[in-house]
Amino acid sequence: MTDTFDERLVMLEALLFASESPQTPNRISQFLGRSVRKELPDLIQALNDNYADAGRSFRIREIAEGYQMYLMPTYTRAVEKFLSKQKERRLSQAALETLAVVAYKQPVTRADVEHVRGVNSDGVISSLLERKLTAIVGRSHKVGRPLLYGTTKQFLEYFGLKSLEELPRLDELALPEETSMVKSQVELNLDNGGDDDQREAALYPIDNEEDEKTGIMGQEIALETDVIE
Repeated sequence: MTDTFDERLVMLEALLFASESPQTPNRISQFLGRSVRKELPDLIQALNDNYADAGRSFRIREIAEGYQMYLMPTYTRAVEKFLSKQKERRLSQAALETLAVVAYKQPVTRADVEHVRGVNSDGVISSLLERKLTAIVGRSHKVGRPLLYGTTKQFLEYFGLKSLEELPRLDELALPEETSMVKSQVELNLDNGGDDDQREAALYPIDNEEDEKTGIMGQEIALETDVIE
């Protein structure tokens, strides 16, 4: 699509500037040409070098299996104050606890989350689904075949992670005293509860394209398995 390195540089910048979510190398190469994929790291580095030399307030980073422009931490607080969205973006303690259980033990049922937290989690789980930080990933073999939950790409974006492999070990987390019990219980359950539910997620997946048509949560997740009856 573009002939010179500089032309591809400008076009890549335009695509990322206009994008609200990370763009994968495949997606970018569809628009800029297949040859761009090989030189994409060089293009990203060149743009970031230009931004640094010019003293810009933003950079491009690799996140959630793609590339996205982001505001440098130095300017984050001022922009959040200007947009008056800091409070809106903040997660409650209950939401953070629930996300921790889901992230480290996924796929997990609602009952599993409540067992670890010790309180009803219906409202928190619904809120996390609405914010697309979690999604329905399948059904369990357990009685009633309850839904299984996992984290999403939005979860990775929110916490600035490339993948779940970048999650800190539980023993590295500095959690408030009131959540220390949650941390301990998750640690104890990691070796005991995850494997069966992971197999169940593969055996009893949710087809979200069908779910969106029927109104089941409307969560976005790509699964390549059969539809549940």
